Amino acid sequence: MKTTLHTLARTLMLLGAGTLAAPALATQGTFPHGYGVKAEGMAGVSIALPQDAVAGANNPAGMVHVGSRFDLGGAFLKVDNGAVLNGVTHDGGEDKSLYIIPQLGYNHMLDEMQSIGVSVVGNGVGTDHAGAAGPLNAPKSELQQMVTTLSYARKLNDIHSVGVGLVLGYQRLRIRGPAGLGLPEGRDSSFGYGLSLGWQGQMTPELALAATYQSRVNMGRMNAFKGLLAEQGDLDIPEHYGLGAAWTHGATTVGADVMRIHWSDVASLGNEGVGVASGAIGSDEGPGFGWRDQTVWRIGVAHQLNDALTLRAGYSHGSQILDSKSTFLGILAPAANRKHWTLGATIAVAPDMELSLAYARSPKETVKGDGPGLNKGTDLYMGQHWLSASLGMRF
Repeated sequence: MKTTLHTLARTLMLLGAGTLAAPALATQGTFPHGYGVKAEGMAGVSIALPQDAVAGANNPAGMVHVGSRFDLGGAFLKVDNGAVLNGVTHDGGEDKSLYIIPQLGYNHMLDEMQSIGVSVVGNGVGTDHAGAAGPLNAPKSELQQMVTTLSYARKLNDIHSVGVGLVLGYQRLRIRGPAGLGLPEGRDSSFGYGLSLGWQGQMTPELALAATYQSRVNMGRMNAFKGLLAEQGDLDIPEHYGLGAAWTHGATTVGADVMRIHWSDVASLGNEGVGVASGAIGSDEGPGFGWRDQTVWRIGVAHQLNDALTLRAGYSHGSQILDSKSTFLGILAPAANRKHWTLGATIAVAPDMELSLAYARSPKETVKGDGPGLNKGTDLYMGQHWLSASLGMRF
């Protein structure tokens, strides 16, 4: 069974990962601010508002509400990230090449009450410094994760629907720079598996409520980094869960989500940093990025102007995941930004075909390092522009 799942994961993950020519730089830890271009236009609001076949990545229960359809899209990012070491700025990629994150979804209605589907999305984080940053020589990181959710959704009655998803993960990691500290560099990859569950309820003709849960995706260890990442090279995708609501009146829909992400449960991400952690590098208690658990709030609005055009806008705000005591390793992943302002639109280009667009601005934020040793005076910053587009087809 394990071999069968591994083969299935490899086939599905390489389909998406082959399109990743550059690091997928996320906007909340390793996660983007939303999955699906329509959701991205509403700051990621999606748990109670499924709008396309990528919805299985947000809440598998929503797939039974989107009909039979196929969606293909991608996001293009302009990134301003880096570090300030003792007053000297080390740019991490502001003028580097464009970053791309693909996404796709397919949903098939078995009948009026059931659907099966597949949703493929990208996660990641990274940076690229041209010169030395303290003892790190031209530090660079590229974490690329492709996550596929194979979903089954069913309406229990006119009010309630439920869904379950098999989550298959593939990740590639490349790190350059730690050799200056006598630590390993290089690249490696791994596969993993997890589970997602969801519920959606149409409580009144205007109000929908929903809940979703995704387990930790247990990824295989990356041997190239067993002397760098905690737990001998283990880097899992964290558990997360959320609640959502969507209220529709006439042509206007207002939605809101709250999501909780358990970054600290993944030792490589959540352990305290160099000079703060209690264990040796690479051990179970060894240094990590010091990321804290995060709560993300989202609110968005969509208004259908006419049969051919729908406009969207939204705002999301997450709690800060970076710990000021553990900033030094964050040179490789300076995920300091938390806020996102978004706009979006969908245009009907044919009776069963639509083009969706979304833009997000995440203003640059800085976390100042005040921890011991190398963490003192290592300030991290990140800001982004995000433009995405998708083509959707209904069957």
